[in-house]
Amino acid sequence: MASQIVIPGDELEEARSTLGFVHDFIDIGHHTFDFDAMFGRDLSKGAAQNFENKWEDGKNRLKKQVKEIQDAIGNILDSFEKTDQDAVSNLDDGSNG
Repeated sequence: MASQIVIPGDELEEARSTLGFVHDFIDIGHHTFDFDAMFGRDLSKGAAQNFENKWEDGKNRLKKQVKEIQDAIGNILDSFEKTDQDAVSNLDDGSNG
């Protein structure tokens, strides 16, 4: 007897959607965050600005990787959907013969 195969389609779709949110908001940058108001001018121009500069370096790489993972999840979902459709089609063809 064949064992049941469970495909976590809902979970994969949720992960893809969440990664889309991360991708879209990963570079909100200093334009939406007031370092001066949050940390004071002295700290803002020191450690906070240093962090922002270093974050800028890795942000584009991370954004690209998030997109690649999101696309891979989409490919997995598409492959399972196609396999499902092919299986149904084969079963339908077999029952008509």
